[in-house]
Amino acid sequence: MMLGSKGILSGGISGLQETLYLAVRLGKEVTNLMANDEKKEFTFINEQIKKKSFYKRKWFTQGSAAVALALIFGAAAGVSFAAVRPWAEEQFGRPDEATQIVVVQEESETISEKETERQSERESETEDQTEEETEKISILEYKELYAQMKEVAGEASASLVTVNSYAVGTDWPNETYENMSETSGLIFRVDSGRLYVLTAGDFVKDAQKIVVTFPNGESMEATVRKQDTITELSILEIPTKEIRKETLDSITAISIKGISSVEKGEPVIAVGSPMGYTDSIAFGMITSVTTCQSVDSEYKVITTDIIGSGASYGILLNLDGNIVGIISQNFQPSTAKNTISALSISDMNYLLETLVAGSPISYTGIVGKEVDENTAEYLNMPYGIYVKQVETDSPAMYAGIQVADIITAVNGDQVKTVAEYEDIIRKHREGDVLSVTVCRRSMEGYAEMEMRIIVASR
Repeated sequence: MMLGSKGILSGGISGLQETLYLAVRLGKEVTNLMANDEKKEFTFINEQIKKKSFYKRKWFTQGSAAVALALIFGAAAGVSFAAVRPWAEEQFGRPDEATQIVVVQEESETISEKETERQSERESETEDQTEEETEKISILEYKELYAQMKEVAGEASASLVTVNSYAVGTDWPNETYENMSETSGLIFRVDSGRLYVLTAGDFVKDAQKIVVTFPNGESMEATVRKQDTITELSILEIPTKEIRKETLDSITAISIKGISSVEKGEPVIAVGSPMGYTDSIAFGMITSVTTCQSVDSEYKVITTDIIGSGASYGILLNLDGNIVGIISQNFQPSTAKNTISALSISDMNYLLETLVAGSPISYTGIVGKEVDENTAEYLNMPYGIYVKQVETDSPAMYAGIQVADIITAVNGDQVKTVAEYEDIIRKHREGDVLSVTVCRRSMEGYAEMEMRIIVASR
């Protein structure tokens, strides 16, 4: 094997020597030609300028030399590669044949990206269509909701009437005029002899004439059955024998059963005169339910986001058509003067039944607030009812009860809440005497005192 390699090497060297010999010979011949041309004589007398032969020019000389060198080095490289390759293959082995690599990933990625873009576009179009459909559905649902609330209000209209009060007065200079005011009324009860209408007391308290107009258009004169000066609610009565049978058949007395689960955020419907004029309707929601202290009692006050006025009156209904409150702007919180507030119907049953019966309402004239356990411990106060206000010319004032007194017992029975105090008052009538235990603050602390309150009526 070594002899074969040497033979190939000696053959390559011989080829290189021949190539070098030819290149040297070619260079000599070119040089001789140039020399012979220079030896030729030329005459200046002829005044002719001869062009140099192309092979005498500098660029031709340099180019020829470069070509010759390139041939020499190329030949040497070829000979060297031919001589060394067999030995290298023997020592290191033949290289593996080139494997054809087909790159498909980029194309797949490109196809995948395009497909993803198309999918995104389709999803975007689907989302747009879904949003449009959702928007249409939402609007339809919104319209349907209002249609349903309008239907609930329409059902309640069979229990609503219009109340007109007329008062005759004399102004300067002694000219007579008639003052008329209008509000809504609620048909509260119908029995064998009378029809009772609940309405706002401040609209009818000075009236010489009261006219009630029913939904079918029939009008009847009414009189005041009973009025409460605290809540400003009045019950009107009309003899049923004076009302046509068709009218009695067309009206319905609304149920006032208490709904105790009223909470803020619930939707409500205001009917009657919520906007200050009759036969109006408004929708909204309850924004708060708070407790308001009143004379000898306390009520839950429902505040809404419905815009109203001082002349607003009517009732609040839930979406089931049940009455949840009676609109009364007298108990409106000071921070919600432009919205509608109502007294929770769950606290009004006893008062309304008393007004319908025409019975007197027991009265002592105290506005109190419960002293709870935390307040009593923090301020070192006794449990009971903290007196916030004493009505002028009331039984409590004549008994000597003062603001900041704490009522702890009535007739020996301990009281801790306004509801407990109210229950005791309801069991007594005008002229009854109550023995009230009062704790009054002094320099040494709270001193216990006994007061005698003579119950009155309102």
